[in-house]
Amino acid sequence: MCARPLGGKGLGRWAHTSDPGGRVTSRNRVKTYVRGFDDVLNGGIPEGYVVLVSGAPGTMKSSLTYSILYQNALQESRKSAYFTLEQGKDLILEHMASMAMADPRAAEQIVTLDMGNIRKNLNYLQGRGTWLELFKMYCKNVMKADPVSVLVVDSLDVLETMAKMQDRRSELYFLFEWLRDLGTLTFLISERPLDLGTGGSSPEEAYLADGILALEMHSTSDLFVQRRLRVVKMRGTKHDTGYYAFSFEDGSFEVTRAVSGTA
Repeated sequence: MCARPLGGKGLGRWAHTSDPGGRVTSRNRVKTYVRGFDDVLNGGIPEGYVVLVSGAPGTMKSSLTYSILYQNALQESRKSAYFTLEQGKDLILEHMASMAMADPRAAEQIVTLDMGNIRKNLNYLQGRGTWLELFKMYCKNVMKADPVSVLVVDSLDVLETMAKMQDRRSELYFLFEWLRDLGTLTFLISERPLDLGTGGSSPEEAYLADGILALEMHSTSDLFVQRRLRVVKMRGTKHDTGYYAFSFEDGSFEVTRAVSGTA
């Protein structure tokens, strides 16, 4: 039997995955609306995946993920949520407005929640796991009030610190499974390096994630640095793993094949 889209404006491609019984299933894809990137991803990112967005400070991880929410809100009226755990909500929205992402039509579709501010006002919360349960409670409340199809958590590093994880491998595993059970496409922003060098190993979240988008700063000469984007992995998707030059111009992001030389 041929797989077909399950519905949704602008979703003409799907990902093939398997359920626990080994049967082939299909998922709609969420477009990134980054020029040239959806072609790399064979139409977009599969719904319901947990995707790690990794990169050092300044690589535009937050801007990229918010842009995906913003463009999906404008183009498809898709509901989404952005959970910031460190930077304040006002600063996030101010920064996005400076990048021409301030259309009120999109704002109506995006819930931006400042979890850091909530933490400051709930100083009585103590003990292992308490913060993680609070985070889950707010996720469930947002989903119950107005179900969203895309969620951004900024960032996994801060969430882990606040949760005071003692058994990192086990607790991350259950966190990722819990996020999958929400049924949303979830982007987890992380500044933890994916490659620890010769003899090292990737962090647990790299194995747990359904997909990984890596953002890097690449020196093209003694004077120029170029932002680059790479799809490290994306389950159920035939994709190129090479580097793409990543830029923001005229109010939108774009990728082009990376080449050596000056920027």
